[in-house]
Amino acid sequence: MPTPTSNRVMSAGQQYAGQQYAGQPGQQYAGQQYAGQPGQQYAGQHYAAQPGQQYAAQPGQQYAGPGALTTIARSDASAQVPILPEYIPEQTAQAPPQGMPRQGRDMWRAGWLPLILLGQALLSLRLIWSNTAFQDEALYLWAGHRVWSHWLYGAPVPGFPSYFSGAPVVYPPLGALTDTYGGLAGARLLSLAFMLLATSLLYLAACRIFDRQSALFAACLFAGLAATQFVGALATYDAMAIALLALATCLGFRAADLRPRHRTALLVLAGSALALADATKYAAALFDPVVISAVMAFGWRQRGRRFGLAAAAVLLLTTVAILAAAVLIGGHAYWHGVMSTTLARSSGDVAPAGVLYVSATWAGGVMVLALIGTAVVFVMAQRWATRCLIFALSGAAFLVPAEQARIHTITSLFKHIGFGAWFGCVVAGFALASLLDVVPATKVAAAARVGLAATVLSAVVGTALASSEFDSWPNSAAFTADLRRAAVTNRGPILESNSIPQYYVPGLWFRNEIGTVTFSYPDSAKGRLSGPSAYADAIRHGFFSIIALDDTSTPGQNDAIRKDIRAANAGWSARTQATRYVPVASMPFVASGFRGYLRIWILGTAKSGSKSAAHHDNRKQH
Repeated sequence: MPTPTSNRVMSAGQQYAGQQYAGQPGQQYAGQQYAGQPGQQYAGQHYAAQPGQQYAAQPGQQYAGPGALTTIARSDASAQVPILPEYIPEQTAQAPPQGMPRQGRDMWRAGWLPLILLGQALLSLRLIWSNTAFQDEALYLWAGHRVWSHWLYGAPVPGFPSYFSGAPVVYPPLGALTDTYGGLAGARLLSLAFMLLATSLLYLAACRIFDRQSALFAACLFAGLAATQFVGALATYDAMAIALLALATCLGFRAADLRPRHRTALLVLAGSALALADATKYAAALFDPVVISAVMAFGWRQRGRRFGLAAAAVLLLTTVAILAAAVLIGGHAYWHGVMSTTLARSSGDVAPAGVLYVSATWAGGVMVLALIGTAVVFVMAQRWATRCLIFALSGAAFLVPAEQARIHTITSLFKHIGFGAWFGCVVAGFALASLLDVVPATKVAAAARVGLAATVLSAVVGTALASSEFDSWPNSAAFTADLRRAAVTNRGPILESNSIPQYYVPGLWFRNEIGTVTFSYPDSAKGRLSGPSAYADAIRHGFFSIIALDDTSTPGQNDAIRKDIRAANAGWSARTQATRYVPVASMPFVASGFRGYLRIWILGTAKSGSKSAAHHDNRKQH
């Protein structure tokens, strides 16, 4: 007897869901009945049998129901001209026995999705309390508090729009609101909620395109990715942007099932979600073509080419109109932020091969499975609508590595790679589910366990990578405690490497805060200075009341500032002045193998015993 997979996918003329075509004597097929040869029996399966072959449920044989490959063939056959079998009204098709075992399909009817979401939540929860705020988290949450102060009390707001990589009025206020009531953990839990929503929407999208098996494998893969775990525990706008991209995609798919009036409204809503994703994080616009092309291809597959093109047009026009209005309202500052952080971002010095290698390390499994799934679809599916849909989804997994290789940088690559992985996991899940269709039905359960084991292995690797990434910045608890004490008596301008002091020390929120990236200083004799000379002149005149530096941000500028401090102290000492920049904290740290120091100076008077602190300041960095 031939294997059950020999004719797993029938031709177009052999697939009629819900139609009944009586067959020749001896033929039985439940659910999809058509004429056959004498001796054929079809027990709920898609098998084209030869005379004398019987595919009834014999002892020890259990044939699974329609799988991922069959689903593709079924959707593909709907557009082909059917070859109707001979209609013989005397023969009535019969359903298979009620007690026939169907282990290949029943195993997918359990509530696996809640378990997947629970596992994803636990993987991110272990990170939420494991370290203090990352500098990006501190910046966005502090900015959100400043925006709320502006909205409620009219307080001035720094120029966030000119250098933020997302609109400062979208995620930062929302993150600050959760930070007010739940602290840093509360803001991170908000990101976890967004990522859980993204996983749920991924399941729905994969169900719409393929089947439940593919959807569960896709959700498992995405939940275990290192980027998913990391972004789900980080209070930045990446999680919100991913969730909104997923929402826009699912709304676009859903529109194909509705009446014309409701269909247009849902597509406008999808376009609004896509525009909000772009405003949340400007880099999300890289995936606008993916969402629009996927919605177009899906609509083409479901309702024809004309509907697909119309759906894409509505989605595109809605997104462009909302974004154009937002830029006009925001003004030049917002457009400058879009250009400087996204469209005209400065290039780095990392070799493209290095960027691609790191990307493969973090999400290579999803990329390989997406390629396999694409190849399977191109072989099994005859319709170009299905092929274009899968090509758009799988290609999204490679967009971020290609773009960051182009600009020679790995900055934020660990977070950004999760954007494309959401789309790639749809096809990767189908690739794993296809394994169930190429094995005998008696081994479907074993094949499913192999697929699930692959997703678990991916999650284990992702757990190690996410933990390593979450330990890549120093714990700043002791540093901010010393800084809080220093801020009580020193109320002038503060020079800082990042926004961690602003976030953890509310007393610094409305100070004149200067970063170590750009600075200009007016000198009565030299005029307005900028760059390194501005820092040196301001320190020589005692402009800063507090200087807080770490060795992870702008290390070159930090080294220059430390030299300026020593030169200023030497000049004051030579003039027998008591003014000094006194070091009050110098705490070593090790993060991802990097050794450095967190240092604080305050403007004060030289005291006995300060030599010990100065010794720390001059200690050679290891």
